[in-house]
Amino acid sequence: MKIYIARQPIYNSDKSLFGYELLYRNSDKNFYPNVDGDKATRELTYNVLSEFDFNSLTNGKYGFINFTKESLMSDLPLLFNPDNVIIEILEDISLDKELIERIIFLKEKKYTFALDDFVDNGAYDEILPYIDVIKVEYSLLESNMCKKIAEKYKNNKKLIAERIETQEDYKNSIEDGYNLVQGYYFSKPVIISKNRIDIASSTYLRLWREVSKEEPSFDSLANIIKLDAALTYKLLSLMMTPIYYRGHKIDSIKKALVYLGINETKRWIMLIFLRDISSADNDEFAKTSLIRAIFMEKIIKKLGYNNMSQEAYMLGLLSMIDNILEDDIVSILDTLELSNSIKMALINKEGILYELLECIKEYELSNWEYIDEFNKHYNLNRELISLIYLDSLRYADDMFKIKEDK
Repeated sequence: MKIYIARQPIYNSDKSLFGYELLYRNSDKNFYPNVDGDKATRELTYNVLSEFDFNSLTNGKYGFINFTKESLMSDLPLLFNPDNVIIEILEDISLDKELIERIIFLKEKKYTFALDDFVDNGAYDEILPYIDVIKVEYSLLESNMCKKIAEKYKNNKKLIAERIETQEDYKNSIEDGYNLVQGYYFSKPVIISKNRIDIASSTYLRLWREVSKEEPSFDSLANIIKLDAALTYKLLSLMMTPIYYRGHKIDSIKKALVYLGINETKRWIMLIFLRDISSADNDEFAKTSLIRAIFMEKIIKKLGYNNMSQEAYMLGLLSMIDNILEDDIVSILDTLELSNSIKMALINKEGILYELLECIKEYELSNWEYIDEFNKHYNLNRELISLIYLDSLRYADDMFKIKEDK
């Protein structure tokens, strides 16, 4: 299943890039679908933060995102780094005391605000002191009104002339005093897509129960997350974003959560819940990954490498991630700060972790000749391998029951 985002560039007056407006899309059709605005903001937020890399989407510049009243009142804005997001307040939002207080609160947190489709009719006077950017639909508004707005606000606000569709629009807007421009004259919104990584449905139930506790446990959360390859990948990807990356090598899920911190972990998990639970087809993918993880962890302990058990588990869990992403493993690993042992196994195809991964893959294919050679090399036997595989299979079956006992 694919996910989609559209982005439209916003330029400085000299045509250098200032940022992008990030727009919700749910297909390769390049127009806003007929969906609820709150749902669109939630979906866009999830996709920007969990499926795409924000800095890559914006080329390290600002990202403009439309927020509805409901989404402004929620924790969604706080999921973004205030240094690179600009919160657009939509033109149809009605102001009330609670919303004004919320805008002031977010402003104190260093967030930047833009007013969309501004016409200076007095409707937003109460929040204008907290607004940094004013957007005007330049080609749709009367020219004298565009000039009046520019004259009034150009000394203390950034002004974006939207809907610039011709060379004349561009030239006139700059002469009027607009210092930012956006529109079809420069570029239509461009759709970016990628394959969505779904999370197994059984994982949601466990995560929800744990994160709803007054004091969630890192150990419990790590034990839940490590059952799901897709969720593990999302966590590792999150740790590589500029907001959280501190140069740490990640060799266990708990370590990633500790670096993240409990409050940010809770926010991240709640963000994940904004998406629908995954299909049964993806449960099978996740189950296979979990079987491999358990199998490899058990085997490496049998071989006496207890210090590598976490890495063996993580390698098994991520062993199919290139299939689900439909990308080569080198490109994927470049985005994750994994231990050298895991990278050596996946990229160089060397080391004991690689041999364990090949063992479970060949076992799945019933390649007994390979399994017998593996057993001979490590002084194991086929019966032990089969027992460990069956234990791993039973464990995964238990974990992936859609309906759990209350």
